[in-house]
Amino acid sequence: MRETFRFEDNKSYWEKRWDKIDADEMMENKESYPLKYTLETVSFKNSKQKILEAGCGAGRILSYLYNQNFNVVGIEFIESAVKKIKKKYPDIEVYTMDILKTNFSDNEFDTILAFGLYHNFQVEKFKQSLIETRRILKKDGVLCFSFRADNLQNYVLDKIKDNKLQKNKQFHKLNLKKYEIQNILKENNFEIIKNDFVINMPLLFHFKIFRSKNQKQFNEHMGRKNGYSLNLFGRILNKFLLYFFKEQYCNVHVFYCTKK
Repeated sequence: MRETFRFEDNKSYWEKRWDKIDADEMMENKESYPLKYTLETVSFKNSKQKILEAGCGAGRILSYLYNQNFNVVGIEFIESAVKKIKKKYPDIEVYTMDILKTNFSDNEFDTILAFGLYHNFQVEKFKQSLIETRRILKKDGVLCFSFRADNLQNYVLDKIKDNKLQKNKQFHKLNLKKYEIQNILKENNFEIIKNDFVINMPLLFHFKIFRSKNQKQFNEHMGRKNGYSLNLFGRILNKFLLYFFKEQYCNVHVFYCTKK
């Protein structure tokens, strides 16, 4: 287990992050994180399932599911992001709410998606968020979530971004190893279906030489819509690194589990 600290608290970070961009267009690349894992998760249940996206951010997955006529609800703890989604998609059901304590009924959802959410909590609050998640998830309901990996890649990236002159650093993200996540899930009565080692933004994408032609200049909206794409050499090298060093090279763990 490793905690990442920065010069501002987690909520301030996300307020600045979402203030910089408009609400997302729906994600299009079905082979990229997190849409790939969303589609696999919703396939476990029938077409009438009620879905919650917890921590929906700027709405790329929420809007996709809405446009595919799924019964989906979104929550996000940054109010400005929710307002932008409502302005762009007036009919989407989305609320400013914290997964630590929601207003939903017991056993309300068949499926819960939580990409990039739980690692924003320190470990005790992560456990608390799972208790609330379990409360609002139906028995045999499916939870799919991602969690930042405690590995070499994330350690190096954190060191690069770390401002060593900054004092009074505040908690930013929690990094856990696969077995640590497994143990916490079992403690909270979730049965693991499977897990994957997943790349969100490839390490190679940080170097322009490996980026695809249309993403040489960083564009977060394009990346969030289509994934962060590499050129041919970058894709080959990326596959090699993920195949042989997946535990140290992945960005996140993706877990699929059910409520016991």
